[in-house]
Amino acid sequence: MQTLADLRSQIDALDAELLRLVDARAGLGAAIAEAKARENGAETQGSQLRPDREALLIRKLLAMPRQSASDAVVVRIWRELISENLRIQGLSRDSVGGGLHLNLSSQEHSREVLVWARERFGFAPGFSYVENAVAAVQAARDPRHISVLSLDPRGGAWWARLLAEPKVRIMAALPELSAGRFHAVALAAITPEPTGDDVTFWVSDSPQTENRIIESLSHNGLAAEALCAAQGLKLFALHGFVQENDPRLGSPELGSLSGVIGAAARI
Repeated sequence: MQTLADLRSQIDALDAELLRLVDARAGLGAAIAEAKARENGAETQGSQLRPDREALLIRKLLAMPRQSASDAVVVRIWRELISENLRIQGLSRDSVGGGLHLNLSSQEHSREVLVWARERFGFAPGFSYVENAVAAVQAARDPRHISVLSLDPRGGAWWARLLAEPKVRIMAALPELSAGRFHAVALAAITPEPTGDDVTFWVSDSPQTENRIIESLSHNGLAAEALCAAQGLKLFALHGFVQENDPRLGSPELGSLSGVIGAAARI
């Protein structure tokens, strides 16, 4: 039988080793930024975000053998490690601020949005409130910025604006660890990449009911879930990664103003 003092001594030793490893991992951030600059050149001016790579990493970690640590703690720890790494990479290429910045709407109806944003993107990014959802979409055009907005219908069909945005796309669904429906999304100036377990966001102005639209999509080989409806427009989550030009979404009964506005990887 080990004494309490023995157990606390073991924890102290593990804490010291964890700190050493965390510091070593963080120290690679600057080296990664330099490697990106050498190998990718001008592409390094784009977004630092790689949600596809992050999802694959976290899935691999969650699949590894464990005895005590929960899935939630694994995700939270690695989200913070990734967040810190991106901050350091940002400092290497932008001495003014570095890293990423979160934007939320001051007209937000959900108090949990900031909590969900921090769970997904960590505490390294700064954050601020912009005037409304329209301003948040505009802010997300900057590759250093992420905007997080709820899908509360009281906020209107702001998401339909992404149909006219050439680069800004939904790239994360929140809350990340929820098994239920999504309540918020994150926007960024990136092109989502497939990971093998994704959800695609699609807008339609079809006058049909949500159930009829879901039925039509099913006939085209697409599984869908209704997420939000406002101002005569409807937002759906399509199971899997669906390309923006997928012909299965071109049926007349699916609306004349419709389109894919992003995708998010599940973990």
